[in-house]
Amino acid sequence: MRPNKEDIPEPERRAFIKGAGLSIAALFIGGLSIERYAVPKDRNIPVMDSYPLAILEDPNGNPIKASEIPAAEPSSTSYPIMVFNYPLQDEPTFLIKLKGIKITPTDGIIYNSSDNTSIIALSAICQHLGCVPPFLDYHPGESIPFEAKLIGYNKTNWPKYGLIYCKCHGSQYDPSHGYQNLYNNGPAPSPANHSLPQIMLATDDQDYVYAYGINSKNAVIRTHLWYPGGEVHGPEVIKENLSGGTPIRESRMSVPSSLSSITASRVLYKTTVVSSSNGPWPGSF
Repeated sequence: MRPNKEDIPEPERRAFIKGAGLSIAALFIGGLSIERYAVPKDRNIPVMDSYPLAILEDPNGNPIKASEIPAAEPSSTSYPIMVFNYPLQDEPTFLIKLKGIKITPTDGIIYNSSDNTSIIALSAICQHLGCVPPFLDYHPGESIPFEAKLIGYNKTNWPKYGLIYCKCHGSQYDPSHGYQNLYNNGPAPSPANHSLPQIMLATDDQDYVYAYGINSKNAVIRTHLWYPGGEVHGPEVIKENLSGGTPIRESRMSVPSSLSSITASRVLYKTTVVSSSNGPWPGSF
């Protein structure tokens, strides 16, 4: 069954909100989709053979250091929305730092044993109906969203490090579980059908942060699928195929030799981390 035109969310929903926020109408439009409840059999097949190597920078063009990223703890009552675009300019990704935990396996996760922190990047596109920030947001241990309370969450059953929670339809993801982050153990099981894809991170000898791919053990970003043998899963597959997206900016910086083991490409790109926090980034939240 092919959805009609009204069933397909507008492409603008893919972009991260830089100020004004999404229209509340997206809640209604996203809920109309029927096809997206099904998981195509080729869900885990990526449409790119390789991904760009991109350095993360602040809005002023300064490279971001891993040590400067604010950390969330089980006792945190809030956490800023920090999002960068990867692997395309149309693909928002969460940047989250957790203190007091070593997320395993550590592939693609920046772990610092000196302060026991883990930095993870997860796609900020909900795997259920494609909602993006601010509707999809990370809420740490002491920050239970109102919508989650309505379906039974409280301090006794909210996960230790909280959840990435979708206010549209209640999808839940636990970043402390790494690439296997789909959360179905609470009183309100997630309607999502797959974990958020994990974007692979690394640092160089200057503590700068880079994105270099998507965890091959995880799903590709939703609806980014091949359709081999002429099998098509709806018109949005064609529009959202990675080959048709907006590339991130190419950089004139050289690739650090310390990263040569994770990428064969010598081309470096830039992607900007945007934060919902007031004031300059990075800084005190």
